Amino acid sequence: MKILEKNKSHIIYKEDNGIVSIVPNTPYFHMKVVEWKNERIKFDLPIEGIEVLETFNGMIFNISLNGKTITTRPNMADAVVKSFTDTNSLYEIFDKYNNNKYNIQLLKGVLEKHGDRIRILPAGFVIDDIFLVDRTGVCWIWDSDRQEADKTHRTNLGSGAVCIVVDKTQRLKLKTSNGLVEIDEMGYIILSKIEFLMDPNLNDTVFTHQIPKKVLKILERNKAENLV
Repeated sequence: MKILEKNKSHIIYKEDNGIVSIVPNTPYFHMKVVEWKNERIKFDLPIEGIEVLETFNGMIFNISLNGKTITTRPNMADAVVKSFTDTNSLYEIFDKYNNNKYNIQLLKGVLEKHGDRIRILPAGFVIDDIFLVDRTGVCWIWDSDRQEADKTHRTNLGSGAVCIVVDKTQRLKLKTSNGLVEIDEMGYIILSKIEFLMDPNLNDTVFTHQIPKKVLKILERNKAENLV
């Protein structure tokens, strides 16, 4: 790719296929286009246990800090890339996620329709003994033998977490057996990922390429049995 013009407000560049694009000259797009040539952004600081990797969906990052991982939203992209030169900002981003206050009892009421397919543990929400969606909304492969997230699994994205992107965040009002409940944004992210994992789209190669072959075979078998 080639940068055609760069000023305070925008960046114009030509991609290798000849397409000319224009993006705002924000911290994220400056790093994405000028420094990383439209490749996925990555930042590592092993001495502090920090790993940041952009997902296949631009402006969305998986951030791992001392073994814990969060997935940020697009409106945080500028803050994420600016934190590369101020790692204290990464801790602030983590604090913001970890302090999300959603009512676990409300989520239990919404998820009760799935019966024993979902177990609610201190670590988060275990789906079919295959996946874990933790309480910060990050998905992991579940180790049913050890009864914990398999943090040794590395996806093709270079992270232990399985990337499932929730494009929108919103508050929800849902009817449950206990009446009408309101779920906040973090609860919405968790519910959206759980719903996807209950019936995953196996034609979604971004998803299937991240999971172990043995897990994919289980999902394919379950899908076939449900179609009978």
